[in-house]
Amino acid sequence: MLSIQGVTKFYGTQAALRGATLPIVPGEVVGLFGANGAGKSTLLKSIVGLMGIHDGWITLDNSPIKEAVYEKIAFITEEGSYFPEMNASEHSEFYEAMLPRWRAERFVKLIEYFEIAPAKKARTLSKGQRAKLEIAIGMSRGATYILMDEPFEGKDLFTRRDFLKLMIAIIEPTEAVLIATHQIEEIANFITRAAVLHEGKIVGDLPMDAIAEKGLTLVEYIQKQCGVDTNKNDWLVQNISNE
Repeated sequence: MLSIQGVTKFYGTQAALRGATLPIVPGEVVGLFGANGAGKSTLLKSIVGLMGIHDGWITLDNSPIKEAVYEKIAFITEEGSYFPEMNASEHSEFYEAMLPRWRAERFVKLIEYFEIAPAKKARTLSKGQRAKLEIAIGMSRGATYILMDEPFEGKDLFTRRDFLKLMIAIIEPTEAVLIATHQIEEIANFITRAAVLHEGKIVGDLPMDAIAEKGLTLVEYIQKQCGVDTNKNDWLVQNISNE
């Protein structure tokens, strides 16, 4: 299990995370939601060690996360883990040599699905294709835990839906996904659990079945946990929907 316990992070005197607690277990696809500035990206970057924390702890299988276990975690973000002068085939060769759990066959299937020319250098790809290359790399690392920070930015509606279907189809019971996104309505049918960050705190964490039993949509649940009147759609547009 990936366990986030009481994590607190400051930027100067401003708290970005305040005692955030969130367990992630294999077999789950967890959506991480919240208004702009709620701390979603900070939490993901803290998990993978790109940011230090001021309090709390993050453990993987009951042990502190160290460099030796980072091969079990993949982080997919717009910042990119591809090399501009390398093509898709060269990326696969590089990561296969670097990562003992690299899944070359999955990578080839993803590249084919995304229609990325294997011999074309990354720098010559369009922004959308580079984003798809990033996703293909992240999902082929052989990681147990796959973290995604706004993976749908810059992608059209049909691309996002196709990717969600693909993701659900290839994710195995031994893998877990934690995905931070503003695409609430589109992702609602693909996640198994919804976690809500508000002002640096996890204020909601329920399986999708439990949310449905309450008679709430995912959007309504997020609004309720953030203390917002569910009739205030203006707040949704300004804080949760597409940026």
